[in-house]
Amino acid sequence: MKYGTDGFRGPVDTHVTSEFCLKLGFHTGCLLKDKGYESVIIGKDTRVSGYMLESALQAGFISAGIDVKLAGPIPTPAVSFLTSTYSGQFGVVISASHNPFQDNGIKFFNRHGRKISEEFENLITEKVNLPIKPVPVSKLGKAFRIDSATGRYIEYCKSTLRGASNLRGSTILVDAAHGANYKITPMLLEELGAKVIRINCEPDGFNINKASAVLEQDKFKKYAKEYEFDFCAAVDGDGDRLVLSDSSGNVFNGDDVIYTIAKRNKSQAKDKSDAVVGTDMTNEGVVEALNKIGIDFFRTKVGDKYISRELVSRDLNLGGETSGHIIQREFSESGDANIALIQSLAALKELETTLKDIQSKIDYKPNILETIEVDDQNIIENKSFKDSVNSIEKKFPSSRISVRKSGTEISKIRVMVESNSDDEVKTVLEEIKSLVV
Repeated sequence: MKYGTDGFRGPVDTHVTSEFCLKLGFHTGCLLKDKGYESVIIGKDTRVSGYMLESALQAGFISAGIDVKLAGPIPTPAVSFLTSTYSGQFGVVISASHNPFQDNGIKFFNRHGRKISEEFENLITEKVNLPIKPVPVSKLGKAFRIDSATGRYIEYCKSTLRGASNLRGSTILVDAAHGANYKITPMLLEELGAKVIRINCEPDGFNINKASAVLEQDKFKKYAKEYEFDFCAAVDGDGDRLVLSDSSGNVFNGDDVIYTIAKRNKSQAKDKSDAVVGTDMTNEGVVEALNKIGIDFFRTKVGDKYISRELVSRDLNLGGETSGHIIQREFSESGDANIALIQSLAALKELETTLKDIQSKIDYKPNILETIEVDDQNIIENKSFKDSVNSIEKKFPSSRISVRKSGTEISKIRVMVESNSDDEVKTVLEEIKSLVV
């Protein structure tokens, strides 16, 4: 297991990974004690290896003298919520997000419910392979279960509507990817009055993200042919990413969600700043549409932790990724699919508009995002590769190019090309692919 842009992650080797997690829990626990933390909350998604990694991490933290509170299968944003509401907590999520069940990973959250700083990440990385020296028996930590975690989180999500809206009369199809939201999202929507159709809500430890709409978006059209609903909500395995569709299966991504919520917030004067944060993936058409209604836009590197840090730095409320991670700091410091879902639906109702009408306000630029298998991700760090990309950018000045390492799959890179024409996008993409394939 290696450290990546979204925590420790990788394929699970039962012996090596268990030993790694034991050390990770111990050394992180020792560092946490120096920072004044007394306990950690551990949540996980539904993949089978989560039980093993949870036990190893738990043993490591306890051996460092840190108490452990186990929240069980619960979405990433719920752990963010719990760490920010319990006093003196550190949060741990065991999940590989949208990856298949064979992979797993670990994310850390500080007492504010935000992903930890790069400085702390680097400090953990330096120490994680050192020997373990457990504290004396009298100073060992203890373990507890938080039986109320799911209920508390659902009630909090509902409270973000503040009585302004409900979903009575709506039918919503939920594709939970057999992940951490398999119970929570349907329960939340039903408690708000909606009729719910459940798809991919039966996890068995091995089927997380399998054949899910959040990854295979052609399924939205398939669902629209097979079922009658007002909206379809697809979430990923760890529950921090949302993709929506209307009753016809037209897909509504994170860019659309950001525009919708930003427009609603502006109409209600909810955000004094009139600015939002996105990433290099955000379509320039969305930026132009936001600017037309008086909302500024700031870009960061890809990754919700970069969005979070930019929001905090600029004291802004709203940010998100095209993939569907949406952060609304008035409610949560983490990307939260459930809050993004109910806030999006509330915004559509308050603006008296539809998903189709929202998309008609945005002049999307032709755009392609492709994942490429490589022998070594570090190829994109080579000077010759960077010089070649710079040459391509000069050759096609109207194009926006982003080449980055995958944050969750260690043998892949992501290439995004955006331009004013489909032909130019395809040409630029082929030139970049020729550098690595």
